[in-house]
Amino acid sequence: MAEHKILLIGCGDMGTQHAKAWAAIGQPIGALVDIDEERLQRLGDTYAIDRRFTRYDEAIAEMHDADIVDICVPLAFHLPVTLQACAAKKHILCEKPLARSLDEADSMDQAVKAAGIKFAIGFQRNLPPWVNFLRREVQAGHFGHPLLFTCDSMAEVRPKRFMHDRHGNNGPVVDLLEHYFLLWETVFDAKPVDVGAFGFIAAHDRPEIAQFPEKAIDTAVVTIRYASGDVGTVTVSWGLAAGCRISETPDRLIGPKRVAMPASSEGGGWTLYEGPREAHRAFPSVNAHALQAQAFIEYVDGERENPPSSLAVGREMLQLSLAALTSIETGHVVSVSEA
Repeated sequence: MAEHKILLIGCGDMGTQHAKAWAAIGQPIGALVDIDEERLQRLGDTYAIDRRFTRYDEAIAEMHDADIVDICVPLAFHLPVTLQACAAKKHILCEKPLARSLDEADSMDQAVKAAGIKFAIGFQRNLPPWVNFLRREVQAGHFGHPLLFTCDSMAEVRPKRFMHDRHGNNGPVVDLLEHYFLLWETVFDAKPVDVGAFGFIAAHDRPEIAQFPEKAIDTAVVTIRYASGDVGTVTVSWGLAAGCRISETPDRLIGPKRVAMPASSEGGGWTLYEGPREAHRAFPSVNAHALQAQAFIEYVDGERENPPSSLAVGREMLQLSLAALTSIETGHVVSVSEA
């Protein structure tokens, strides 16, 4: 594997995960960028990275020896950082979601194609081995048809407040649920047909997010119907009262012949139920971000034809999120072809 030098932009939670992943596969980070100097120092000291910037444009312009830009900043900056990296002819790994709108996504796509660089978007949750296991079992008919893939995800107001900004990361329907949408599409091996959703702002009176004139939908039930006849549904809230602790329902794949769900919240494999019979399937513990980083390097080096997740996949998942928000606003099921 060839050595590349990474310019990591964003030193928050996700940037920290990416730094750990690059270290795990032996790829050096040449420089860090963050407007928060405390975060910048903390991550720089952890990985002995001396070159540090508080402006991404200066970093991209000065880091001639870095050939990969890793974008781990809030959603509003994905487009401008991508355009700058494309102008500098640097390959890009970008955290999801791809963009705030389909127009922004198309601008990113045009810039990537014009620059002739490699681009991937971060859907690491789709890479652990249990995902392909479920897909193979479904395609072999072991679950029967049709299928229901369901779960819920519950949390308080997010510590990263911009997650609640309608013009920032636009709430969990955009920032979180795209992971589930891609998982369902992968396991069902089918494209989405239509989206129905209900939602509201549970945390509309919370002082922590009072600074946002327009708050994002933070609580929703989203259902997607696929061409295979299968259905995915998720219930999400980022508006729980402070200190609220409730148990969540993990991913469950439900079919006429078989049901599957994680054996534990710690990722200890999956349990398969067939009538009264139970079987446990164990999977190795993996660093999904490292799997993603490794796959991206192989893509850059020409060792694999496709990225771990392409810009086109990122656009498709964004389209589903926006369709869900439209369904919430209108009260109607939204056809994906018309979204």
